Amino acid sequence: MPDTVTLTDKLPEIIDSTWDDVAQLLRDHFIDHGGDLPDLNNDLDYSGSVSELIDSAVPISNADLAELAYFHHDAAIAALTEQFGSADGDWPRGTFAAGLYSLIEAGVAKRWDDEAQELWDDWTAALDTVDVRKFALQQLDAANEASETSSVEVEA
Repeated sequence: MPDTVTLTDKLPEIIDSTWDDVAQLLRDHFIDHGGDLPDLNNDLDYSGSVSELIDSAVPISNADLAELAYFHHDAAIAALTEQFGSADGDWPRGTFAAGLYSLIEAGVAKRWDDEAQELWDDWTAALDTVDVRKFALQQLDAANEASETSSVEVEA
């Protein structure tokens, strides 16, 4: 009796998971900096954190790579060639894994183009409410009051 093997295309799941991590980086950037939506490749990836997330999303087991290669080998090599002009080179984890990185990177970039501005706008709108402004002013008043109290104690 022949063996049956079921293969599953996990690339969409890998891209979704990586996007969730990148969206968290965006959220952290929003909290720390506010302002306008940062650029994915220059501002948000300035420290290499986006590239690190994509790199860590590329599977390392031969079984996972073989399964993904069944579905995406040609597309991965094409993406690598498009990005670097050639698939030739000394890729540490192999040519297919390097091409897979390019596919994940492209998937994350597409999600960025489709969703990042809307996330940013939603967060900005959520903070622009009466309750948030009232809370922020109460915190500022409390901090100023504490500062005045401590300066009076120092003078005494």
